[in-house]
Amino acid sequence: MDCKHATHLLSQSQDMRLTWRQRFGLRLHLMLCDACTRFSRQLVMLREAVRQTSIRIEKDDRLKLSHDAKQRIAAAMRDHRRSIAEARQNPDHNLSD
Repeated sequence: MDCKHATHLLSQSQDMRLTWRQRFGLRLHLMLCDACTRFSRQLVMLREAVRQTSIRIEKDDRLKLSHDAKQRIAAAMRDHRRSIAEARQNPDHNLSD
């Protein structure tokens, strides 16, 4: 296994469980490759930092959207979806309008 494949598997392993064959190959590669081992540790640290930051954000009321802001965003999204639907029905429709 080369480093490109190993880093791809390391990234994938953050979102899904690897097959036993992938895990075995990756472990073998990590035993032999200091660079990929460092990359693996960096991924773990990054994931933990993001987790900790999201916990702090969830607890900070200053960073929460007001009810009015949520309503404005929802309305803008509905309008945008409506514009896209109209554009699909009428190819001459300009999305920037």
